[in-house]
Amino acid sequence: MARNKLLLAVSKKPKRQKLRSVILWVLYSILILMAFVLGTAGDYVKPLLLLPIALCISSVCSTAVAGGIGIACGLLIDISYGTLLGYHAIPLFLICMGVSLLYDRLMQQRLLNLVFFTLVAAFLITGSDYIFQYAIWGYENVSQIYVKNSLPCLVYTVISSVVYYPIFRLMHRFLLPPRRRKVERTVKPIDD
Repeated sequence: MARNKLLLAVSKKPKRQKLRSVILWVLYSILILMAFVLGTAGDYVKPLLLLPIALCISSVCSTAVAGGIGIACGLLIDISYGTLLGYHAIPLFLICMGVSLLYDRLMQQRLLNLVFFTLVAAFLITGSDYIFQYAIWGYENVSQIYVKNSLPCLVYTVISSVVYYPIFRLMHRFLLPPRRRKVERTVKPIDD
């Protein structure tokens, strides 16, 4: 009788975990869709809302999933900015894979870590936008575009990561299994 209860309890855990995983990915999709809609609305300076979302998801996923999220969010940024498809997708693919590897091997889930990664990624993306869309053509007073458009976008993106982190932290706390750190423990050498 006790063995049957044990088997029943073991068989319920994978079903619960699958349900939690489905709920988590539905919530991810809703947040990505909302960020895309907000990113395409208006002609004002707006943050790259998909960037901190991609980094939050990449911080808890495997590298392959993080790369897929980076490509998906990058393509949505391309669509909302009206740039060539892949212009933001390729760098965001590499950034998300790197963030996933860093969180998997070295970093801990902390707000300052996410803010730092968002700052670096936003600087790389807004800087490449400025260089390849404006500075390379040698227009007059092109630095004003960086000061009035790119820098506020960078600052707003970093601020949005501070807003998104608690939301994702809460989702991950209730819907993800406890994460196992893969940092190996140092083993004491055997003395002769």
